Amino acid sequence: MNLTEQQRCTEQKAEKLGICLSHYDIDGHFITVSAETLDYFTALLSTENSQSNDHFDDVFVINAEQATNYSFSSFFLSVTTCRLTNEQDEILLEQQSQQQISLPALPVGYYQLTLSDQNQQRKIRLLVQPKTTFQSPLLEQQKAWGINVQLYSLRSERNWGIGDFADLTYLVQHAVQFGADFIGINPLHKMYAAVPDWASPYSATSRRWLNPIYLAVDWLPEYKLAKSVQTWFVQQQDEMTRLRQQPQVDYQAISRLKFTALEQLFAFSQRSKTAKIITRRQAFLDFVKQQGDNLLNQALFDVLDGIEHPTHQAEEKNIGWLGWRKEWQQLSDKNRNALIKKYQNQIEFYMWLQWLTEQQLAEVKIVAQKVGLQLGIYGDLAVQSSRGSADVWSDPELYCVNASIGAPPDPLGPIGQNWNLPPYNPTVLKARGFQPFIEMLRANMQHFGVLRIDHVMGLFRLWLIPENKTAVNGVYVFYPFAELMAILAIESQRNQCVIVGEDLGTVADEVRSTLNQFLIYSYFVLYFSQANGEFPPAEKFPTQAFATIGTHDVPSLRSFWHCKDLALFEQLGVLQGDFLQQKYQQRVEDKQALLNSLHRDHYLPDDYDGDALSMAMHDHLNFVIHRYLACSQSRLIGVQLENLIDQEVSFNLPGTSTEYPNWQIKLAMPLEQIFSDPRIQALLNEINHNRKSL
Repeated sequence: MNLTEQQRCTEQKAEKLGICLSHYDIDGHFITVSAETLDYFTALLSTENSQSNDHFDDVFVINAEQATNYSFSSFFLSVTTCRLTNEQDEILLEQQSQQQISLPALPVGYYQLTLSDQNQQRKIRLLVQPKTTFQSPLLEQQKAWGINVQLYSLRSERNWGIGDFADLTYLVQHAVQFGADFIGINPLHKMYAAVPDWASPYSATSRRWLNPIYLAVDWLPEYKLAKSVQTWFVQQQDEMTRLRQQPQVDYQAISRLKFTALEQLFAFSQRSKTAKIITRRQAFLDFVKQQGDNLLNQALFDVLDGIEHPTHQAEEKNIGWLGWRKEWQQLSDKNRNALIKKYQNQIEFYMWLQWLTEQQLAEVKIVAQKVGLQLGIYGDLAVQSSRGSADVWSDPELYCVNASIGAPPDPLGPIGQNWNLPPYNPTVLKARGFQPFIEMLRANMQHFGVLRIDHVMGLFRLWLIPENKTAVNGVYVFYPFAELMAILAIESQRNQCVIVGEDLGTVADEVRSTLNQFLIYSYFVLYFSQANGEFPPAEKFPTQAFATIGTHDVPSLRSFWHCKDLALFEQLGVLQGDFLQQKYQQRVEDKQALLNSLHRDHYLPDDYDGDALSMAMHDHLNFVIHRYLACSQSRLIGVQLENLIDQEVSFNLPGTSTEYPNWQIKLAMPLEQIFSDPRIQALLNEINHNRKSL
């Protein structure tokens, strides 16, 4: 085979694996993928060396309640036995055929079609999809709104220095009195117990499990019965007060305090003879049995990570299992079982924490239903778990450990972006019938009435970067979009969970049409909607959308208006020179465009004086901007709590890590004061009036 033929063979294999041979950059230039990058990802995405026994030969998407004829000639089988089973392994259909099988109209769900002859057997997973994702009856009748908050940022008179599920319950109970339909929160994904300062909820150790730092320890039934722990709690009041008063979340100190209490409560739960605790202990054991190896692996990871990283600093290169001793980084079944036996009690403790966290979050959901918060909690799903995570460690074959998700170069980032998140291997994921993806979605949707999918375009394609390379060396890889969207719709319907797809930036026509087809809510951010010197009238906002003023990655409204984020970027050396000045100029233009648009639509009177260059943010301007958002035709809007209290804050500065306290800054006002403040009450009432009366 000559070089040209060999290259063409590699290209054909790459295309079959979903690797794009070329693409257009943001300036319209045609870019061809280098041979080196092509060879790298062709080898990386191959499943030839797969060790998985749970293997499907193909996955098909079919529409619910629609009969289908399926040909299996492509499998080169002779006279074939065809068997169709459902998720309970019940046989729905069994017949002999030589060429095809006629499938009846099936309800939404997952099915297995098994084809066999004398020599071989083939398994096909069928994804029977609904027409759309779940559509709440509420949103068919009226426009809805809710309050978005970084849960960790909440202050209260009773929490331990970080917002928790008791604070979330308080927020639910009070927001609903002003007509709110949901409370939106940051991802609750499991973080590194051994490294509390690794705080980004978008770089977790597991997207399947929850972060127990949000437990309201003093609300646990075990706490209310354990007198010794209550006595200990009283002795910690000085430390509690210090942690509550700090302007930032002290993850180290709070984790130390909560884990001390929880370890005592765990010991109490094991020895107590109280009927209630005995009942709860049995419920915990049932939970462990139900969750199986997935939970066991997460707990073992937490134990080993605590042993290896007792004083560990948060660094990308050695976070989680990346910094462990070699023999623990990849365990044989024998060694794994030995470690489970050796650390049985510690493992049980971490599993117990997951049970408590699941239980307490479920209780928040119940309260939301009881008080009439119609859409419940609006959750957030990160793009992927971090490289050193338990998710990757426990199932490395499922991930491209030697690659990273990112973004190609553009004017804002000349060398592109590297998010240091390992992607799913799409060929392995498909070979497993997408079961890991199904279970991950299901685990998240069970808690939420709305779920935001961060970077939803990643279900269609991802920019993947080779190990030890920059984003310039990346390549687009297509994912099984039809199958992933079918699963998203199935799980959305089953869990009655509305889906919001974060679709900021350039979106391929195929993605946009599919999102529209499944009635997934688009993500509309006011900051990014200025065009030709104006913002859209309220009636021109997208209807099938979740609209908001900003996001967790941009400054609060007051900080945006006063350019505090740009000043921080300058101070930290992230933005400098002409590029920084362009940013300042663009900010002035955006602010003036917003003022002009508010004048145009009569939110501000014609004789209202002031220009963007000289006018500071003030209560009335904050009020009318929120009224403008509330009047929009978007079916969902989210109002950020930091904007309601008019705080100057940035929770996250993209492009920084240790230079800035990302994911640590608290709200300036305690919860107990927010809903009794006349100015905030008036603003909430105005928002609700404009949402429910139009």
